[in-house]
Amino acid sequence: MGTWIGVHSEWDTDFTCPLATYIQLDADSTYHFGMVDGSAGKRTSTWAFHGESMRLDTIRFAPGLVSIQNNLLRIGANYPMVFRRFTDVAIDSILVHKQLSGRVWQSDSLTIYFYTDGKVALENPATKQRTAHYWQVKRFGQSIFLVIQGNQYTRDRGYKPLWQIVSLSPHQLQATGWNGCAVAKETFRLVRNLLPGETCRPNGFQPCSNCFSSRWREGSLSRSDKRYDLVHLFRKTYQPISQPGESGLIRIRFVVNCEGEQGLFELRGFDESYCPRMFNPQITNQLVAICRNQVATDPSLRKPNNPDEWLLDVAVSLTFRLQDGRLTDILP
Repeated sequence: MGTWIGVHSEWDTDFTCPLATYIQLDADSTYHFGMVDGSAGKRTSTWAFHGESMRLDTIRFAPGLVSIQNNLLRIGANYPMVFRRFTDVAIDSILVHKQLSGRVWQSDSLTIYFYTDGKVALENPATKQRTAHYWQVKRFGQSIFLVIQGNQYTRDRGYKPLWQIVSLSPHQLQATGWNGCAVAKETFRLVRNLLPGETCRPNGFQPCSNCFSSRWREGSLSRSDKRYDLVHLFRKTYQPISQPGESGLIRIRFVVNCEGEQGLFELRGFDESYCPRMFNPQITNQLVAICRNQVATDPSLRKPNNPDEWLLDVAVSLTFRLQDGRLTDILP
């Protein structure tokens, strides 16, 4: 029983998607499920245990599919939702907002740039990779949560992990949340005030979604119509470099975000025994240029199945088979 704050849903061993929800299990067999920031109305229904199985509303979970360990509640099997036990800590929301706004705070795992216009940049202190989002502080019970969501374009593209502010002083704050490895209480130290004119922008390629993995969002280029168009494009555009020994496979991977920006290009070559090798730059430069200038710019790549949904981030992987510099096949 009690209230549990969403951490994430687990899609793979190394891929999770943040959960900005809560679940409250009451002693009278009532449960409430809603958004921590109150952005959607809560759902109320009933719950119960039947032997070793659990029922939430009309959904029954077999024994072992609902578990509690180390103050983490796990629900489901294939893509389990993980929640942490909630402890209400009274904090002044006005003071929190004042302390954060216009300043840079850093923990061992995260640097946060809070802009006064509601934008926020998140930076990995080790890699210096920076992404852009939006921030606000929201009250849940007596507690204050730092809610970060959206991307460099809009506020409305999903959430980053929630942080519950548990203590605050002029030069230090503590917050509980997911730090990339575990649910932990992180200490953030005040680094500096933001300078006039500093802008919130990513310093590299950023997908639109806060729940993106290349393995799970690969574009379907193997459909007969798409494959025909691809083969036709490369055979028309690629200029063969006739050179004995330039045989094997070249794999090019990249990502196109919902706004058509390209990034995360990766090129690898393999000989006919599938051992890594380098190819003539006249070959690889051509293939990369066609991918950048013609494949990645195709707006149909980003179209969702449902026209009412957002445009997609999409990962593309193409493998080219060559024989003595001639393009003989394309394997999407």
